[in-house]
Amino acid sequence: MFDVPNSLTMLPLDPTPFGFSWPNARACAERCAAANGQTSRSLEAMGVSGQFFVNRDRDAAAVVINEGNCISVAFRGSSCLRDWIQNFKILKDHPRAKYFHAYDGRPAEIHEGFKEDVDSITADLITAIKNCRQDAGSTLPSAVTAGSGRAVPETGGPIFVTGHSKGGGEAIDFALELQRLKFPIGGVYTFGQPRVGDRAFANLYNETLYEETFRVVNQNDIVPRVPGVLLGYKHCGQEIFLPVGGGWDLNPSLFTTFFSDALGLWAAYRHETDVLMADHNIFAYQKRIQIL
Repeated sequence: MFDVPNSLTMLPLDPTPFGFSWPNARACAERCAAANGQTSRSLEAMGVSGQFFVNRDRDAAAVVINEGNCISVAFRGSSCLRDWIQNFKILKDHPRAKYFHAYDGRPAEIHEGFKEDVDSITADLITAIKNCRQDAGSTLPSAVTAGSGRAVPETGGPIFVTGHSKGGGEAIDFALELQRLKFPIGGVYTFGQPRVGDRAFANLYNETLYEETFRVVNQNDIVPRVPGVLLGYKHCGQEIFLPVGGGWDLNPSLFTTFFSDALGLWAAYRHETDVLMADHNIFAYQKRIQIL
């Protein structure tokens, strides 16, 4: 359905540029696709050192890849009914109160389903990241564990966190945990990501990770519109919007978004296609951004 070229090697991540990078966006999208459907053996066939972590009770999954000069963590998007049950757990929770502080007198709140998924595999992911950094020659204090709050040396390369759909929401939660533990963040790239928390959560996240976080949104993809603002949810990070007609906009105005939506929906009506979900597929994102 989607004409995305296959390759025997993965696109490389470049840890040197600060800010948004289309090569890094394309590389992160490729890792999201790998998290959605591949295995450690298939990664090895491409010469990639990666390890998958799955909590079957929550059906949460992510892959940690040692990139040599950096590390990537890609969270899997929705793949089954259980994932969608987690998606619709829209009641907000008060997670990890030890670092989610009050903002303007209100506690930060986060999507309950995303929190449960990330919490179920965080300890394993942190251990894998530490092992990758040790393999790269870094010297990590043995006392550093998930939740310890101890500082981590800046050696071993930065960490890129990415995810598609539900995995994008989980990537946001996990990136904030990494930041709390003082791991260096190279970038947070999400694709078709739903909203994660309330305004206090967004403000808390943006205090430290706004410049490193990019939400790529494909024209009429419906998932980034949920959960709704009327439920108290707010996006964090910067938006990279892919409008109808090509090109891209950084943090587009409401007029730009609504105009693109109208054009896309009209085209979908004329061609009788389900553009709202078709634009959400990770391969649709890969096809759209491969020439940007």
